[in-house]
Amino acid sequence: MKNLKSITSILNMSHKVVVLLLVIAAMPTKADSSSAYTSEQIKEQINAEDTIHHQCNSSTINSYSQRTLSDKQWIEDLAFMVNRLESVHPNPYINIKKEQFQIEVKHLKEKIPNYTDNEIIVEFLRIITLIKDGHTRLHGNNLTKKWYPIRIEQFSDGFYITASANKYAKYSGSKVIQINNYTVEEVFDKIKNITPHDNEFLQKYLSPMYLIMSSVVSGLHITDTSENLTFLIENSDHKQNKLLIESIEYKSNDDLGWYWKEYAIPYADYTNIMMHDKDLPLYLKNYNKPFWFEYIKDKNSVYFCFNECSDSNSESFENFNKGLWEFIDLRKVDSLIIDLRNNFGGTNSILKPLIHGIIKHNKINQEGHLFVIVGCKTFSAAMHCATWIEYHCNPIFVGEPTGASPNHFSDADFSYLPNSKILLMVSKYYWQNSWPWDNRRYIEPKFRINLSSEDYFNYRDPVMEKILNVIR
Repeated sequence: MKNLKSITSILNMSHKVVVLLLVIAAMPTKADSSSAYTSEQIKEQINAEDTIHHQCNSSTINSYSQRTLSDKQWIEDLAFMVNRLESVHPNPYINIKKEQFQIEVKHLKEKIPNYTDNEIIVEFLRIITLIKDGHTRLHGNNLTKKWYPIRIEQFSDGFYITASANKYAKYSGSKVIQINNYTVEEVFDKIKNITPHDNEFLQKYLSPMYLIMSSVVSGLHITDTSENLTFLIENSDHKQNKLLIESIEYKSNDDLGWYWKEYAIPYADYTNIMMHDKDLPLYLKNYNKPFWFEYIKDKNSVYFCFNECSDSNSESFENFNKGLWEFIDLRKVDSLIIDLRNNFGGTNSILKPLIHGIIKHNKINQEGHLFVIVGCKTFSAAMHCATWIEYHCNPIFVGEPTGASPNHFSDADFSYLPNSKILLMVSKYYWQNSWPWDNRRYIEPKFRINLSSEDYFNYRDPVMEKILNVIR
């Protein structure tokens, strides 16, 4: 085979020229005329490789950015996504004009031949995010081949590392200043544009998951290699260091439950503050249990931590709810605190006994005796719960704004894009949980309390501190 060094001098040429040179370089010499390529064979070879694109640096071809699907296959996936959106969603164009959406789709279709796989994935994400519905999104393992084993979350005082692979454990709690050549704020602004959401608070919660997808940071041109990310971090002594995070391959269920259930990262061996169970505040204890409660004796109150709207492996929610109210009656409890801030949803079909229980207990169902804690993760069935309590009862909301609207679309239909096999979720129903004219994008707490990194890493819960001070 002839020497390929000449290719490096023309890496900025169009991909067809590069492919042509590769084909010519691979052709046999005249001495091997029995297998010589004809001009038609060369043309066929170029056509076969037509959609393999290369992003190049000064001397190498970035193999990670090569195309695995043809233009035709990506265009088929795009058409499938739009068709499912229009045939399943009750009102896909409530937040964007149909004409504008169609223009965006048309522009992407025209640009696909010039894009890498990662750029196409990012554009798919951007387009479906225009719907502004957190239940309508692309999801699952096939969004990316590799992940970065780190978790960065936003607090009132900045962005901090909250979980990482064990080999980076000493950097837990560090503040993130930059990612590659961008400020962390610039990076998250880019990420939020492709993060599905009902409102900005769900974007805040979900965007860290998209940040650690190598396809996303590559497709957004935050990095040009997809192999590693460089973080400029600052420790508690305000000393700055650079941290290189290498990408890894990781497979889990398509629900990506490690992110929203376990405070985890896409890696088996990791560390986070959940490893220090004896020091955790109430809202982080038993985080893997759907529901549990604890009696606060000095306030004659019950703290009910409701982490997931589902039955547990050992008990139905119906039985748990029955036991909760029996305990409240037996102890003549004065106040009930329902914590929904870590509840990402489940099924609303289990909630009715809880709502009825509150309504039946006049002592509890009055302002100053019923508290509901919410946050940016309060979503889906948990949002139904919060809205129904607000609508039928007399709660005080405390915490951060919810991640969904009181009235919203949900109950996603699941399908897979035919070629990329990326999971597509599209809302099937509109839930009017509140008044028909309730156009709020979230429930605003009476007492808004934003969590700081200092609170989080020192195991403090300012939300509960506020509630216990309010309880008479």
